[in-house]
Amino acid sequence: MINSHTEVILALDVENRSKAESILEKTGEQLRWVKIGLQTYLRDGPEFLRDVASMGKFIFLDLKLHDIPNTMAKAMESLAQLPIKMLTIHATAGPEALRKCVLTAKDILPEVQLLSVTVLTSMNQDNLNSIGIQSLVPDQVDRLAKLSIDSGVTGIVSSPLELVRLRPILPHNTTFVTPGIRPKGSSKGDQKRVMTPREAAEKGANYLVIGRPILASDDPRGSLSLIQEELS
Repeated sequence: MINSHTEVILALDVENRSKAESILEKTGEQLRWVKIGLQTYLRDGPEFLRDVASMGKFIFLDLKLHDIPNTMAKAMESLAQLPIKMLTIHATAGPEALRKCVLTAKDILPEVQLLSVTVLTSMNQDNLNSIGIQSLVPDQVDRLAKLSIDSGVTGIVSSPLELVRLRPILPHNTTFVTPGIRPKGSSKGDQKRVMTPREAAEKGANYLVIGRPILASDDPRGSLSLIQEELS
């Protein structure tokens, strides 16, 4: 059964601010959530986030913070005045860092949900082995997801293929944000573990992060509408 609360987050990863603004204009009011990643944040700065929020959008700031605990917490403090609703941190930073980020968020970012990144969807088993991790991808995802929840993080970013396994082993109120979404007929690009929007919703995804199928479309609004219709 499809999760009736599944929403689309547009991954606004484009080459310049002008194109980003054009996409936002074309998708219009039917788009509620926007993901702004490291590339866009470093290029266009905090002011762009404020401009996007002024359009009525909810912002998922995808910085994937990963450093020593104190540095991660201080980085979060620097975001305190920004209109963001979600923020990513890396589970591989470890339990001390995760717990410190959770406490920092409660203190200065009370309306922001922290999302823990497990294994990037661009990585497969060979990639994982190449950096010295011998665990199978599913085992590594499970380990990092459980570590995150035990540390107080309430949201998980992972491949939609892991949802069927993670949903039963994590608290029912865990928020799942799933990149690696490709409508039927779309190119996989650099994603290796993918699923269609409907399939991901049926597995329990709360949010679907979708970029190229909308960004590269001649009709971004129409492409977004088709995805939303598939979810409704």
